[in-house]
Amino acid sequence: MIMQKKGAIEFSMTTIMVIIIGVAVLALGLAWVRGTFKSVSTLTESSLDNAETILGEVGFTGKIGAPATIIMEKSDAKKYRVYLRNTDTAIPKVLEVTPNFKSSSGITCFTLFDTPQTLTIVPGDTTEFGGGIVSNNCNSGDSGVITITANEGANTYASEAIAVRVE
Repeated sequence: MIMQKKGAIEFSMTTIMVIIIGVAVLALGLAWVRGTFKSVSTLTESSLDNAETILGEVGFTGKIGAPATIIMEKSDAKKYRVYLRNTDTAIPKVLEVTPNFKSSSGITCFTLFDTPQTLTIVPGDTTEFGGGIVSNNCNSGDSGVITITANEGANTYASEAIAVRVE
């Protein structure tokens, strides 16, 4: 009888140890998988942003081109590029490029980091205007519009809007 109890105790101790080791390995494996998917998510978002920029350059056929939407986190910073083309074949264009931001419902958590620039574009050539926007403690669903206006003297040469939204 004594031998059977010792075997039963030893068997149950081995089972408990195997379960503890299994749970520890499972927890470490889950943490590793979670970390891997977070880094893949970051790389994917960065790659999609780069692809949108490249496709914007390739697909740009008019006077002005910009990303349609900028999706931001509650506290985030994003850059954007606006492409301008001189469609005239003989005369260089001198353009005053001005960014402007208007939020929906008077939201004040966005800050636009741009200054007006004067750009000279030779006939048939393309140039770019870069800018950035910061969201600081915005709420999910907050939104606004960045309007980029390129003026040639007193006349508007081209204008483009970029929607900004917080997820």
